[in-house]
Amino acid sequence: MLEKPIRQYDDFARDYHWLYSDRGLSGELALEENNEILSITDQEAWILDCSCGIGTLVLALAKRGCKVVGADGSKGMIEQAISAAKSAGLNVPLICSTWEELPHNFSDRFDLIFCLANSIGHCRSRDEMLRSLEGIRKVLRTDGKLVIQSRNWEYLRKEKKRLTHFEWRERAGQRCLPIYVWNFPEELDAVHIIEVVLIFDAAGQVSIRSYPIAYYPFRFEQLAECLKLAGFPKLQSDFNQNKAEYRVIAL
Repeated sequence: MLEKPIRQYDDFARDYHWLYSDRGLSGELALEENNEILSITDQEAWILDCSCGIGTLVLALAKRGCKVVGADGSKGMIEQAISAAKSAGLNVPLICSTWEELPHNFSDRFDLIFCLANSIGHCRSRDEMLRSLEGIRKVLRTDGKLVIQSRNWEYLRKEKKRLTHFEWRERAGQRCLPIYVWNFPEELDAVHIIEVVLIFDAAGQVSIRSYPIAYYPFRFEQLAECLKLAGFPKLQSDFNQNKAEYRVIAL
């Protein structure tokens, strides 16, 4: 049986940067994708990236002069984010926290919270999703906004693409080709395993590292229902049944 989802990333964290292009790793892509919401956010607003991973978005926001905090359920991911912040000379608060634990870790509330990179798909049940969203709601100001990015699992299951190829990346004299190997069980509500395979080429020697990541698919309607039950009465979304991912702004 696989470990609790957030623990899966502790070992993977050291290699997670290979999933990003150089532009993605710099945070520029995330800034561009969220430019609309950032452009109407006050410069003095406090922003929380509650699934900050290795820190790509939160550090890019800090470089912009935003007041930001990063949190992630994986200790390994936070360690990588802290290392990246130190290398960039940035003083950004970064803590290890699940969404349910956020109210225990923050006494102040945020104006804007990001939950990106399909992180919400790690909630193992509807009840866990609801508790997680309630935890996020408790650290958000009454008039604050939550931005969630998610895969459209029904679309992905319909397409059933078994392999997702990326480009070769080259860093510090090492080349890496990341590949996603998708497994689709019969039922939507069954655990779905994505095998992240990294093929390395260094000095003519080829090696492979593999990380199985568990996701727990859900329908858009379930996310919308849980958001409303968690205290987000207003939702804006670009959900389209014929697109692979979507974004929700919850108020």
